[in-house]
Amino acid sequence: MNNIIKAIFNNFTVDGVLIPVKFLRYEGHGQPYVIYSLESNGEPLNAEDNIANYVEYYDFTIYSKGNYLKIEERLKDLLTENGFRWEVDRSSGDLYEPVTGYYFKTLNFSYLRGGY
Repeated sequence: MNNIIKAIFNNFTVDGVLIPVKFLRYEGHGQPYVIYSLESNGEPLNAEDNIANYVEYYDFTIYSKGNYLKIEERLKDLLTENGFRWEVDRSSGDLYEPVTGYYFKTLNFSYLRGGY
């Protein structure tokens, strides 16, 4: 799945600014940036003693020292265009960390996977 997400966010830009999208952590020094991770798996749907499909839930957290609303909207658009579904009730509200000065927000998306 990481390869799919990497392809979706290859050269991710908003208003001409290249925004890094990294798995689990960002080791750069610029901002804004986005990190993502697998949050959980949903219950599988079984058919004839095999997993027919299942849902994976991914968190995408936006970090910025300024307004991130355009990043949020572009991220939602790209993911939904590529088969993800925004899970509003699993996403966070707007947050701020005074020690680092970062505003951040976690958006959760589900992705339906085929079984084996």
